[in-house]
Amino acid sequence: MNADNPQDKSTWSTFWVKIWRGTVAALPVPRHGHEALEYIKQNTTGLAERFQSFIDWTPAGSPCDIDEMKYWVPVPFNNRRGRVTLAGDAAHPMLPYRGQGCQHAVADARNYVDALFKVWYGGEEREAVMTTYDVEMIERGGEAVKQAAREAELSMSPETVSKMLMVKKGHGRLAQKV
Repeated sequence: MNADNPQDKSTWSTFWVKIWRGTVAALPVPRHGHEALEYIKQNTTGLAERFQSFIDWTPAGSPCDIDEMKYWVPVPFNNRRGRVTLAGDAAHPMLPYRGQGCQHAVADARNYVDALFKVWYGGEEREAVMTTYDVEMIERGGEAVKQAAREAELSMSPETVSKMLMVKKGHGRLAQKV
């Protein structure tokens, strides 16, 4: 949006996130351009008010890209005797339905720095310390990824939205193991 002229809608960029089952590769339309926008408008009818009116309001011809958000549950990997590790989205990319991706990335960074201190200043053996880091990160991050995927599934039906943790508990705090 142009801050000098916020009423000029031609300067706005709008991002919509909608989840659906399957892969976008199977969509019967191009994933970019005006045909993608028309597809989105036709296939989101009946959304809760505000969301539906925002989509309907999006001007025809607006740039539109349909893409997939990727996620995976982390699995144990060869850390090359403690010389290689992962953190944040490289380790456990997750859907945004719990709003905890950043929290887990920060926890990874903190735990990684703590592990480095144990090796550099505590004299502990690198492979054991980094393997301990990896195991904790995989367990914690994996549970968060699975939880976000469950939330995404619950978000697809008006009958199950009320069962979402986001609805019942909000974001919540990341549980720290101390």
